[in-house]
Amino acid sequence: MIRRLLASCAAVLVMAVSASGPAFAGPRTEFGFYEGSTVRFIQPAVFSSDSNQATFGCFGLGPDLASTNRSAPAPILYVILNDYATQDHCDGDPTAARHDHVLSTAPGHPGYTGSWSIVFAVPGPQFDPAAMPYTTVAQVQAGIAAGQLVLVDPGVRFIAPVIGGAS
Repeated sequence: MIRRLLASCAAVLVMAVSASGPAFAGPRTEFGFYEGSTVRFIQPAVFSSDSNQATFGCFGLGPDLASTNRSAPAPILYVILNDYATQDHCDGDPTAARHDHVLSTAPGHPGYTGSWSIVFAVPGPQFDPAAMPYTTVAQVQAGIAAGQLVLVDPGVRFIAPVIGGAS
């Protein structure tokens, strides 16, 4: 009898957790480029209900580190925003906020900390879709110099450790 009661309680708990939505969906993993290779990074607190949550459009980014007193600047994670990007978009709408990521460092390389300063790279006056995808910081900088990309710093700092693909 007690076993049946415990099994029923466990079943109800599992159903409640599964039906409760994004708060229990786990961390968000995304792809990015580092030095021409694809890497994967994780946003461990993306579904935080903390009022200090950083957001970008339809994306929750976890705690916003911009107002914290950090001893060193976070490395740059370029978010290449345009309709030709293929790595990410708003859930449920593949045409909204399409973007790729270019990481300025990775585990085992100088400056890597697992936290990032986001810098948007949006189409400039000379934007050429044929230049996509940008897969290295050097390509992003060349795109800026050629007027294909323009940088915008939204002042967002967040945590997103690389979990695969870089060494």
